[in-house]
Amino acid sequence: MPSNRYPSIAKEAWPILMIIIGIVCFLNFYSSILIFSIFSIILLIAVYLFRDPFREVPPQPLAVVSPVHGVVTKVGSAKEIRLDSDSIRVRVVMRFNDIYSLRSPIEGKIIEQWYSRSSKNKLHQHLDFHVQSDEGDNIITAIRFRNFLRRSYIYLNSGERIGQGQRCGYLCFGGIIDIFLPVESKIFVKVGQHVNSGSTVLAELIHSEPKSAIKN
Repeated sequence: MPSNRYPSIAKEAWPILMIIIGIVCFLNFYSSILIFSIFSIILLIAVYLFRDPFREVPPQPLAVVSPVHGVVTKVGSAKEIRLDSDSIRVRVVMRFNDIYSLRSPIEGKIIEQWYSRSSKNKLHQHLDFHVQSDEGDNIITAIRFRNFLRRSYIYLNSGERIGQGQRCGYLCFGGIIDIFLPVESKIFVKVGQHVNSGSTVLAELIHSEPKSAIKN
């Protein structure tokens, strides 16, 4: 199971930061103050971009938390193609300066993962993963990358359990994320709202209706 213990700087960025630190140390002795200052600023920017602060997960078992930092750009009905089911889609677009950690929206079992590339543009990568709660709720998180700068580190294994808000990946420089929820879910976010990974509640799973969005 992926660990919930991580330093305040994303471990995925350590190699990049070590290279920049090495360059800064070298320039401190063998370069002008101007060039040294420029690379020192680059180092500070990199530390900021790759920050990975601790997130307090809300104590709400039926809550669906945001898997990423970003801005909500869509909320509405949609067809989920992986499960061939009607659902509510919440789209979150990550900005360049957002925190890049990926977290699980709910507690449950990782059922399946799908990875693909667009046939028209190989830089367009798609990654979807399916988590099912103990109550039978099915949540699909769909991740889209649109350029070569954006790459992913995913720490998910089908069949494993994962906690609500638990860190399970890292999306360098962000992406577009769709969260597909059961149609009876109660939505708490709106278009234009900024959300935080692992702590902002997107929706609540309602069990007065059938729990799963999968067709029988």
